[in-house]
This record gives sequence, structure tokens and C-alpha cells, in this order.
Amino acid sequence: MTDKDYFRHFSLVYTDCSVYTTSGSPSTYYLTMIKQCINFKMLISVFLFSGLFFVQNIAVAEIKKTEPLSPALVSPIKVTMRTNGYTIGDLIDMHAVLQLKKGQVFDPNSVPLKGPVNNWLDLREVKFQSSNNKDESTKVTLDFTWQIFGTVEMAQTIFIPAIALQTIPPEKGNTKPLTLTIPAQGIHLSPVLPPQIEEKSHRPHAPPLSFDTQTPLTIALILLSLGLLLGGFWLWLQDKISWWPRNPGPLTKLARQIRQHRESTFSMKDLRNIHSGLAASAGQSLYPNTLQDLFEKCPYLISEKLDIAKFFEDSWQAFHGKNAQANAIDVNTTKAWIQRAAMAERLMRRQLRKRKVKAVHLSKKVHA
Repeated sequence: MTDKDYFRHFSLVYTDCSVYTTSGSPSTYYLTMIKQCINFKMLISVFLFSGLFFVQNIAVAEIKKTEPLSPALVSPIKVTMRTNGYTIGDLIDMHAVLQLKKGQVFDPNSVPLKGPVNNWLDLREVKFQSSNNKDESTKVTLDFTWQIFGTVEMAQTIFIPAIALQTIPPEKGNTKPLTLTIPAQGIHLSPVLPPQIEEKSHRPHAPPLSFDTQTPLTIALILLSLGLLLGGFWLWLQDKISWWPRNPGPLTKLARQIRQHRESTFSMKDLRNIHSGLAASAGQSLYPNTLQDLFEKCPYLISEKLDIAKFFEDSWQAFHGKNAQANAIDVNTTKAWIQRAAMAERLMRRQLRKRKVKAVHLSKKVHA
């Protein structure tokens, strides 16, 4: 069997073309045919087709990156600024120019306000200016001044956020405002200090200062105590404390002694103390026939005259009578009229003190 007969017998698409003879096997024949088909022209075509496909993909990617021009703009927004050499605290001056089409009016209220933008950038100043061109288009210039309040460890590129501006919608037609976006601008930020190669971990931040609560509390307690002390001293000077008079009289002193008495009867010593208090109030020794002098010199005791006279009579009998005892004098009744007499004495002494003060003021005025 010849090679041609062999190929006609085994091939499914035999077209009676010229066949190269070979003395090898069928596998060798197929390899020879493949080598002849893969020639130089075919390789060039494959390479050209692949390069065209690659260039087409790059062009499509570049078209996607380019932002579409706003329908209100004649040309893209031009931004002029220095992009490197910045560190913390520096000011960034950015100049932007917008060319609006005929009939488009820029909205000045869309200009961002001064103040913080984020945690590392502030807008310090914004200047806006608009002018008309010869072709009735509008030229808008914007000058921004930014300030950086952050730093980095290594130099890197940071971006000022994009700024969205607007036009004033016309009264007729499309009443929606058109958005004009100034794209984000990148700047190179440098660190304040060079990185420390030896330092592997940062030093932890110092804890915040705690509020000292002990010192204000101590001062408040001292001032409160001082205020109470001065208030009590003022009340004592004005003789406003009933249990602690400033200038106690004889009966007031007697009331203090009797108040401490806890027994059911009076001893002779207690009776003598009561007599001594009454005599000190009268300014003389008192006897049954001179008891009236007590009420003449101490008119505030007239309301207690009956109780005092009865006590004086009973105690005189206890001192000088035969087989007389102090048990006949009621302790509770005696304590009661002594306390009332001491209160009346204090009121009287307070009135006399006020009269003396008024008399002193009057005399000073007369002399003046």
C-alpha cells in the first residue's frame, strides 16, 4: 500500500490533494504536516492579533479612569497647587479655575465653609471670584487655604478630599442643579521627626490627669467649719443663744446650777444658793421685811412674785424655824419659776443693752 492509498483509507476528509511521500510511520507523517502548516506568516499574525488585543484593553482602562466632563463646564477644572514639601502645621494654597458654559450660573452657597474637614485637615480660608468671558461663558476662580494638623511616620501621599460645587438651576427646563466636582488632590506629607531604627514599639501615651477631688472637698469643709464658727460667735455676741448667754445675770447663773440638780429635794446648800441669786439680783441682802426691794429693783420679776414670796417664806422657816425641813419646798415648782425668771432677766438685759447702744449713737451725733 502506498502513502496515498494509506491516507485515502484512514483520513475522513481526504480531498485528493498532493501528498508528500515519506518512508516513516503515520505519526511521523502527521508531525511533518504540522511543521509545514506552522510557518513564519502564521506566527506574525498571532503576535499582531495579541498586541492589538492588549492595546485595546489598555485604551478601555484609560477611558474608564478619565472622569466625564460636566455638562455645565466648557473645559476640565484646572487645579494649581504645590504637591510636595509639606509637614504638620503647613498651609496649602490651592487655586481652582472653572469655565462654565453660556447660561450656567455658579451657586456661591455651594462653596464650603471654613472649619475642620477631618481629624487632620482644616479649611482656613476660601476666596471666590466670578467674571464673564467674551463668548458669554463664565470664569470662576476659587482660592482655598488648607492647614495640616497631622503627621506621619514615613513620607507618604495623602489626599485633600474632593469638593462638590453646584450651579443655580434655571427657572425653566431642567430645574435640577448641576454638580461640579473638584477632584481630590494628592500631596506628599513628610514626617516631623525621622523614624527611630532602634525603637521597635512606641511608648504608651501618658494617662490623662485625674481631677483632684480631695483638695476642693477639704477646702469646702474648712470653709464650712469656719463659717459655722463665725456664725456661732456672731450669735453669741448678739446674745441669741439661750443656753449660752454672753453676759449672764445672777438668775441665769442660778438657773444653770439648778438645771443640774437631779434629786427630789433641796439641801440647805441649794436653798442658800437660791437666796444668793435673789440677793445678787436685788443688789442687797434680802429678809422677809426687805423682799419688796427685789421687785422694785427687778420689775421683770413681778410676774413671779407669788412663787418667789412663797419660796422665800418656806426657805426662811427652814433656816430659822423649829423642826422645819426643806422637804416642804417643791423642787419642780422652784425650778420652773427660776427658769422663767432667768429668761425674763435675759430679755431685760438685752433691752438695756440696746438702749445703751442707741444712747451712744445719739451722743455721737450730738457731738458731731
